[in-house]
Amino acid sequence: MTNGIPHYQPEICKYRFPRVDKRFVLRCLSKANISGMLTSGDSTGGRYGQALVKTSQLTFRTVRFEKTKGGGSIPNENYFSSQLPPHVVKLLRTNGRFCQGCSCFLMSTTLNVSNVTYKFNIEHIAHTLILDHTLDIVYPSGQAGLRVPDNVWVTTAQELIFRYYLQDRYPDVFIVFLPFAHVKRHLLLHRLQMELKYFKSLIEEYIPRTTKVIYMPAYGEFEEARKSREWKNRLFENMLATEKIDKMNRMLYDVLENDLLDPKGRVYGFLDLIEASKDRKAWSTDGVHMAPVWYESVMSMFWETYCNSVLLNEF
Repeated sequence: MTNGIPHYQPEICKYRFPRVDKRFVLRCLSKANISGMLTSGDSTGGRYGQALVKTSQLTFRTVRFEKTKGGGSIPNENYFSSQLPPHVVKLLRTNGRFCQGCSCFLMSTTLNVSNVTYKFNIEHIAHTLILDHTLDIVYPSGQAGLRVPDNVWVTTAQELIFRYYLQDRYPDVFIVFLPFAHVKRHLLLHRLQMELKYFKSLIEEYIPRTTKVIYMPAYGEFEEARKSREWKNRLFENMLATEKIDKMNRMLYDVLENDLLDPKGRVYGFLDLIEASKDRKAWSTDGVHMAPVWYESVMSMFWETYCNSVLLNEF
């Protein structure tokens, strides 16, 4: 670690190009023709998304920030409605996310590279389960005369986002922070593989093949740092949180293995963040979340890895 933007380089990684700075990121985005990145996940994913913005060292403005409802746990349909077809807006309903610190945001900046000016966006979409119904399409009662296309329905909030909300503006890079901190409480391991496969199938169905999809594993949790005695040393399927999260990370790899090993594929993984985080107990703020230095370190390492690959024509 050093002063300024946090920097961490695994011993196995040898980079040709220097550490992340603004010129490095601009060169990388320009060469890869990147105009949009998307992150998804829970409050941890949101922290990573904010760190992605900060560690780029570009100057962004906030285009939209979701003002959640119901004490902070219910999505705000106003955040999504401007990007949805009118017939979907009429049928849109929201349900709680099981998270009071999860919100969507869209940041934008104008880049000028080699006398070419264009916009670059980073957006974060909040969700606390792999598949959920926090956003849903519901036929309104008492409106029998309302005309609804037969094929408008979706199975999950994730399908609604991929099919409708992102249409015509799909990201060039999609970084998936699966919300395992929440999933460990709500989903048994024998169901996890099924949901991961279905989530992956939704990406394959709706997200263009030109989009690079990067799955980020979850980091470990720290029992000693938990604020509530109720949650300290709680077991999930007879496992402490970190043990179950590690099993979920491994199951994620099993589901993605063929895609990750495909040299012509568009799916990528990342380092083992359980291993990377195990000696960072001092950075844990509540047992689940980390201090900003963690998220900035990881996303600085993402920029370094991603952009070196781009500049070496390997990505």
